[in-house]
Amino acid sequence: MKAAEIKDLAERQPFRPFTLRVNNGAQYTFSKPRSFGAPADYHVIFFFGESESVLIDIESITEIIEK
Repeated sequence: MKAAEIKDLAERQPFRPFTLRVNNGAQYTFSKPRSFGAPADYHVIFFFGESESVLIDIESITEIIEK
């Protein structure tokens, strides 16, 4: 997965929800801009859920599901 692809999803206006599936089968749905975080180079991303936060290495992303 390329950092530019993730950056485009995260920064598009207006924000549209998307889901990422990672290589261990877990899925993370970014339903609002506040659920997403990343450093400037997007080499990792952060998922902020209701009761959890997860650090995701973009190399582990296997699928992007756009809503």
